[in-house]
Amino acid sequence: MRTAGVPWLPLLIASMALIVLWQIRAGTLPGLSLHLLGAMLCTLVFGPALAVAPLTLALVSVYLTTFADGSLFGLNACLLVFWPIVLSQLLAHLVSRMPSNIFVFIFVGGFFASAGVVLLTGWTLAGMLWLMQIYPWGGMLEDFASYWLLVAFSEAWLTGMLLTVMVVYRPELVAMFDAARYIDRA
Repeated sequence: MRTAGVPWLPLLIASMALIVLWQIRAGTLPGLSLHLLGAMLCTLVFGPALAVAPLTLALVSVYLTTFADGSLFGLNACLLVFWPIVLSQLLAHLVSRMPSNIFVFIFVGGFFASAGVVLLTGWTLAGMLWLMQIYPWGGMLEDFASYWLLVAFSEAWLTGMLLTVMVVYRPELVAMFDAARYIDRA
């Protein structure tokens, strides 16, 4: 586990990457779009406290480029930044209770957990939009909630790949990865 100061360069790189990834989005219903989140990877790499920074910067970039209504920024921050980080932290805790195996960390903690975070976040968004009576449930289920399955697979693949590369070549960069537990254990 990393105990040094704030990793400024990795935070900057993650922020820039998320800004780009959040700009690559697919529109479904008017005013709604789907994009990769990056919450699980940021939480595993930086820890939950620092993961807020790149996700918030990505959200701010979306607001600046789409001229979205600023009064909804807090709600969107809760749903697209804090909720995925809480889910990521919960799933990472569950993975830490599993056997000490690097493949468990990468595949369960990186691949499957990131897919779960994206699905739960997307479906929470769909539920909120339906509860706020912005869209009917039928439209939400057909045109928005179901597409999150595709985004979840993409997110899982990307997170699993990047996490594997970081754990193999630079394990000290992954805050929630304990090399003594997963690699050095004999």
